Amino acid sequence: MFVKILPPEVRSKIAAGEVIESPADVVKELVENSLDAKATQIEVEISKGGKRFILVRDNGTGIHPEDFSKVILEGATSKIESEKDLLNLSSYGFRGEALHSIASVSRMILKSRYFQENFGLKMLVKGGEVKGVEKVGMPVGTEVEVKDLFFNLPARRKFLKREDTERNRITELLKEYALVNPNVGFSLYSNAREILLLKPSDLRTRVESLFEEKFEVFEEEKEFLKVKVFLRRNVKQGKYYVFINSRPIASRNIKEFLKKVLGYKTLGVIFIELPPFLIDFNVHPKKREVRFVKERKVLSLLKEALSSKEYALPDYLSQDVPKYEDSFRVIGQINDTIILAQRGDYLYFFDQHLISERHNYEKLKDRPDADQIACKSALKAGEPLSEEDMKRLIEVWKNLENPHVCPHGRPIYWRIHLKDIYEKLGRSY
Repeated sequence: MFVKILPPEVRSKIAAGEVIESPADVVKELVENSLDAKATQIEVEISKGGKRFILVRDNGTGIHPEDFSKVILEGATSKIESEKDLLNLSSYGFRGEALHSIASVSRMILKSRYFQENFGLKMLVKGGEVKGVEKVGMPVGTEVEVKDLFFNLPARRKFLKREDTERNRITELLKEYALVNPNVGFSLYSNAREILLLKPSDLRTRVESLFEEKFEVFEEEKEFLKVKVFLRRNVKQGKYYVFINSRPIASRNIKEFLKKVLGYKTLGVIFIELPPFLIDFNVHPKKREVRFVKERKVLSLLKEALSSKEYALPDYLSQDVPKYEDSFRVIGQINDTIILAQRGDYLYFFDQHLISERHNYEKLKDRPDADQIACKSALKAGEPLSEEDMKRLIEVWKNLENPHVCPHGRPIYWRIHLKDIYEKLGRSY
């Protein structure tokens, strides 16, 4: 299906409202386009939480040369043709607003090479106005650079959150799309530092590697509803990731419903499949809310599916296999700066200063100078620590809201699987 401009009668049926309100919205729309283009590798780079710079690169099918000039026009889409298609959505995007909305509020460079062409095309757009189109050499796929978001809307720019907050939103967003697309590789770099690096894998491997935890897993089917559930119980702060027909959903009602059925201190990843005609994603411009055609029936079946299952011990907790070790064993300190510890099959290398800095920042984050105070008052590199000090610092790390990066985007830890070490030494693990 080629790109076309939706007629007024179809546009009028699409939920109206702002599509782009933050850097995370830009990333969301571009990543959805990449997934709809059948990409198997999606790379995201950001600077200053995406406020200064966003790049999304994929290896998808690319944009056909005849469609290249149309894609930034309002209502331009290749994903639906008629009002009827809104009731049977199979793609992420369908509004025909993404590139148009992004181009209108930024300095954008769009590059794409269609898979049947031996060259790509490059378009420069400033505030929605095309400044030039030219041929360019590039691999098959699409690359979008978005610079200076809301440069032409200073009032809107003032409503953007702190760099750390905007970066966390983008990180969480990519986690969601990575969970529901395990066959796709994802990477995220912030200020040139690696935040996420996920290779294509099966679903269970993707879930457990992303959260660095082992999960209970079960599937259930009730009439027209199918559900697959990954659970980690008795966590300090419960959270649910919910996907309906492969689309991330942010509905508070659904998540509250799941908490009541599965528990409040549970980390859950829930995949729900329903016939497309029973779901309406055309409720909100950002497609994060959902409306069920037969809501009472759907929730009743979902409750049955979740409640009727006896949670048997998963394979990794059987008597023949050692139980997964959740606690850390401190091995020592490297150069009075890096804490080396083992948990399960992984070796962890923690930066002691960055754990302390992140902890301070989360206590002070409402202050405008929180990042500066957090750094100055944090435990310094080069300070020797006792074993008890190191254990306490790891416990602090385990309770952080964001245990992955410091307020400035540097990774707090690095880990390696013991199998990788054994293989380097020519041993089996």
